[in-house]
Order: sequence, then C-alpha cells, then structure tokens
Amino acid sequence: MRATEEQHNARKCEMMEKCFECYAENGLTGTGIKALAAACGCTTGNLYSYFNSVDELIIESTAY
Repeated sequence: MRATEEQHNARKCEMMEKCFECYAENGLTGTGIKALAAACGCTTGNLYSYFNSVDELIIESTAY
C-alpha cells in the first residue's frame, strides 16, 4: 500500500531528526549515507526516495 502524503511527510521529518542526530554526534564529514540509513532504519535507496541527494538531505535535516 502506498503511503499518503501526510505519512510520507511524517516519515521524512522523522528521518531528518535522525540524520541531524547523526551529524551532531559524528560531524558532517564523519557521517556516511550508510550510517544515516541505519539510523533511520531503512536502506540507502529508501533515503533517496525522500531526498534527491546527500546535499539535499544535509541541508534539510540541519535546517529542520
């Protein structure tokens, strides 16, 4: 079943929070995409379904 837009946005916010925690703990250069995916409980491919690039993920999660 496909997630609703509300569910998609809620999951994206949850991912941004988890990614920000990783960046705060390890720094931007010490945090890889695999670590971010693990923190979010998903695959790297799933992260890219929410964010177009690592740069977008960094910008959105640190601004969140």
